[in-house]
Amino acid sequence: MAKHSKICEKLEEHLAKHLAGLNGEKSLEYFYRYLPQDVQFIHNIRILHMNFYFQMDTLIITSKFIILLEIKNYAGHLYFDDKYGQLIRKFNDKEDIFDDPIEQVKRQSFHLSKILNQHKIPEVPIETLVVLTNPRTYIHSSQTISTIVKSSRIQQKFQEFDQKYKKEVLTLKEKKRIHRILMKLHEPYNPDILEYYGIDKSELITGVLCSECHTRMERISANWQCIKCKHTSKNAHIRALMDYALLISTDITNKECKEFLHLSSSMQAYHILHSLNLPYTGASRRSRTYHLDSLIT
Repeated sequence: MAKHSKICEKLEEHLAKHLAGLNGEKSLEYFYRYLPQDVQFIHNIRILHMNFYFQMDTLIITSKFIILLEIKNYAGHLYFDDKYGQLIRKFNDKEDIFDDPIEQVKRQSFHLSKILNQHKIPEVPIETLVVLTNPRTYIHSSQTISTIVKSSRIQQKFQEFDQKYKKEVLTLKEKKRIHRILMKLHEPYNPDILEYYGIDKSELITGVLCSECHTRMERISANWQCIKCKHTSKNAHIRALMDYALLISTDITNKECKEFLHLSSSMQAYHILHSLNLPYTGASRRSRTYHLDSLIT
């Protein structure tokens, strides 16, 4: 029980951080609309370079320059310690220390410039910004830092860069090529979730769960019915297969589907998987492996 409690705490902590990041990035969409319509955006790309992965939150690509954004949704009092290269946050009587996001985004800029150079892209200026999206954040630093901005100042910083750089370096074709190159190099982070959190596969609650009361559902004819509240659904298995793809594997056989969804026969599993029009490998029905990637992307 103690182990499960610690796992739940870790999951809740990571979920809160993930949701804060997503909310921070989503809140910027309001301010992006004040930028010229011909700029190109690339969001959340992760690329292998020099034997390590680096991740960029957002790129804004123009014909004269590129802006690389590192987006933070930190709440509380932030102190940027330039002397020791760290960020200190005080929030709810708790103090946390983070790596300096200014140095972090500078490293991203270094890797990006090397990649563009390797692909014969014309040398283009890359500006970096750390964007703080939480309006209630209080910022303090050991010196004046022009690369730290609140969301509302993105338009102003864009105009400053637009005045700074007069020469158009990239054609529309080259901007599109940058987009293609980076998306081709992008490798999404897909860790083994169970291993990461120290959860054994046997500890998972399997089967199709009711969306109303989270009790197991049974397959009756072509429907799912909750054994407790009697709620019915035609496609409740999709949510369960998404969980399977995220937690166990994006590949599944008829046998594995039958066992995970608690079906009475492999034929039921076949009909469910076949109805989703999933790509598969293997010639015969018994030997097929279905690929669930499309359910989670």
